[in-house]
Amino acid sequence: MQQITTVISTVPIGDDDGPQRVRQLVARDEDLAAHGRAGYVLHNTQTITGTERVTFVDTLTRNQ
Repeated sequence: MQQITTVISTVPIGDDDGPQRVRQLVARDEDLAAHGRAGYVLHNTQTITGTERVTFVDTLTRNQ
């Protein structure tokens, strides 16, 4: 059976938000790495761009 999960990360895009953007991107990377260690594989990434933020929707799958 296949399991599907999503990781949703919201990252600011303003010029003044550099440090927060870096923290959010590092947190996303760590979250994806943790799922990878649990056997999940990144299947798809969609981005939703707003005026102040970008939202990443990562879909991961794992076969049991």
